[in-house]
Amino acid sequence: MRTLVAALYAALALIACSRADAPAPTPKPEPAKPNPNDLGDGTALGAPVHYRNLTLYPVVATGEIDDTDYLVLDEGMQQGAVTIKEDPDASVNELTLTNKSAQPLFVMAGEVVVGGKQDRIIGKNTVIPAKTTLEVPVFCVEHGRWTGRHADFASAGVLAHQTLRSKASYEQQTDVWDEVASKNTKRGTDRGNETGTYRGAAVEQTTTLADWDKAFDVALAAAQPKKQVGYAVALDGEVVAIDVFGGPRLLAKLDRKLRRSYYAEAIDAPFDPKARVASVDDVKTFLHKNDKVPDEKIYDTEAADTLNQVGDKTASTKVMSKGAAGKKPKAIYKSVTKYEKKKADVLEPIR
Repeated sequence: MRTLVAALYAALALIACSRADAPAPTPKPEPAKPNPNDLGDGTALGAPVHYRNLTLYPVVATGEIDDTDYLVLDEGMQQGAVTIKEDPDASVNELTLTNKSAQPLFVMAGEVVVGGKQDRIIGKNTVIPAKTTLEVPVFCVEHGRWTGRHADFASAGVLAHQTLRSKASYEQQTDVWDEVASKNTKRGTDRGNETGTYRGAAVEQTTTLADWDKAFDVALAAAQPKKQVGYAVALDGEVVAIDVFGGPRLLAKLDRKLRRSYYAEAIDAPFDPKARVASVDDVKTFLHKNDKVPDEKIYDTEAADTLNQVGDKTASTKVMSKGAAGKKPKAIYKSVTKYEKKKADVLEPIR
């Protein structure tokens, strides 16, 4: 009996000892807290920066990044790798673009090119493949001339103001001319402008808007957004546009040109110093307004499809890579802008 009791005590002691030596269970990690600035599409908003009536929210990548080294128009033309020419027999709304480089070329609706018989802006966001010549859609921004300069075009180094970019993406030539005339009147660049060209307003982006450049350069340097891929834009507290690129590399090449297009819009917009600041929820709502609107393919190349979604109060355009066989298409660029859908002409009843 004593032997049995002793054995029992020994067993209990062994169990207690083994429990004491066992490692404590690993605590379950707490679930990550949702980012209140997350936009739900692999991006999030950084801290806003302001100057006068304009607020820019840096958009930063939280998901996959497209690190493709796209050539852009100014870079390509400076290198002599990209040329734009006017075919005397072609429509006013087409120019011949040649990308002689080994890189795909990304062009933006609203990029200003000067020369030929009329100054133009690029008509659609798209990607021109390497070693390719294409007829690309353009719009005339010089209503009163159809003569003379050399057939070659040069880049003006600027992107048209936001409303004119929107006209190029979603409307027709007469709408573009009307917006050019309106902007020239607002800026005073209509005086002595016999051909109605947009050149004067374009030049102002590199001169008159220098204080805007400086203010946002300083504010963005202080904010130091990491992995930035675009901007959400608010004027007087109202969200009016979002531009997002597939990766920081492409934004970096177009950043100043893009921001100046915002400044050129803001300089003629109302300014109420007491206006409310647009919230993150405002940006989210604006970004996703057209999610249920069907895509419409409006232009394509061997490298990418350009798709539009036009709603009643906003319009969206995106450039999707076609990708290699078996690879999923990627968003190279997406833009959402405030847009009042044009009403179809109503015919008067026959009496």
